Amino acid sequence: MSTTRSNTQSAVQAGGNLLPARSGSAPSAAEETVLAEQVEQFQSRGFTVLREVFSAAEVEALRAELDVQIAAKLEAQLGEVEGKPATGAELAATGRTISIGGPDDSATIGFPGLLAAAPELAEPLIKPFLLNPQLLDLAERVMGPFVQGDGFYVVGTPPAQLTGRATGVASRQELLTEAAQWHRDAYNHHTLWRANPGYADDLADGGQPFTPPLAAHMLCYLQDMDGPGGPLLVVPGSHRSAFGAEPEGAEEEAAGVPLDAKAGDVVFFHCDMLHSGSANRADSAWRYMVTSFVVRAGLPHRDDFTDAPLVQALVAEAEARGDRRVLRFFAADTADGGPLRREEERWRAAIAEERGLLRPAP
Repeated sequence: MSTTRSNTQSAVQAGGNLLPARSGSAPSAAEETVLAEQVEQFQSRGFTVLREVFSAAEVEALRAELDVQIAAKLEAQLGEVEGKPATGAELAATGRTISIGGPDDSATIGFPGLLAAAPELAEPLIKPFLLNPQLLDLAERVMGPFVQGDGFYVVGTPPAQLTGRATGVASRQELLTEAAQWHRDAYNHHTLWRANPGYADDLADGGQPFTPPLAAHMLCYLQDMDGPGGPLLVVPGSHRSAFGAEPEGAEEEAAGVPLDAKAGDVVFFHCDMLHSGSANRADSAWRYMVTSFVVRAGLPHRDDFTDAPLVQALVAEAEARGDRRVLRFFAADTADGGPLRREEERWRAAIAEERGLLRPAP
């Protein structure tokens, strides 16, 4: 048994010290300044970057653990290629990504999530990433105090050694040419309504006011985005504009930019912002992306928040601390009917206050 796995089991059994420390006081003036800048970037561009969330040593340790996990998945049967059963290695040779956090016999993301499927990998990620107070402070500023977890997983993109693709750092034009995964995330409204003429008018020239998203993405690459591993490509402002499903033509391609982030930085972005991955041109190193997708409380979630022992331990510790934020994250905040019922009560009070402002008709 690995030391990491043993430590995780001990922490779960002990039922404590899994959660990050969280101050009961308001952010300092300096912290508030940084937070306000991040909120403005998220609202105007659709994303913001939090620097050095993981140290270089933490990134190195995570990559080593993930290499072990991926090696096991390469030998297992994980899907099909051309209608025939295929191992992870055979899937990787086609360029397919392999994820950790989904079913053991699958390369895709999904139930039960990293906390249940690989707790020894998930546990070191809880304090600095999944429940990082700085990240959740930001999420609550742009979504309201209704942030709930949805999907927590790692995606590995195979290197050129397995795919036979070109190596080296891609030029900007090569990145845009090779990008084949432009998309917006779940709960976006563009996909459903963008073709409606009236809706498109409202989106013209980025005229739509910012509204809290139903979902947002916290993403951490474990390699520099300006290296051969390849960057995340984004279209800034596309969460509030009529930009289409992918860049078309020279003018729109110019709007797509490689994101500037280093290994250990976290990108936090709006579910409506158009973005794409890129090819991994590293010779032998896998590209790893640690991701936490969060949604508004009450919406369906993919991860197992019921039976996973690590989640049960986190919920128990949050209950002992009186930490409603963590309880909301795991859909376990039931005090006074839960966050949505408490919101209803606040609306009732606001409506009553508005009625008191009414004046008799002249």
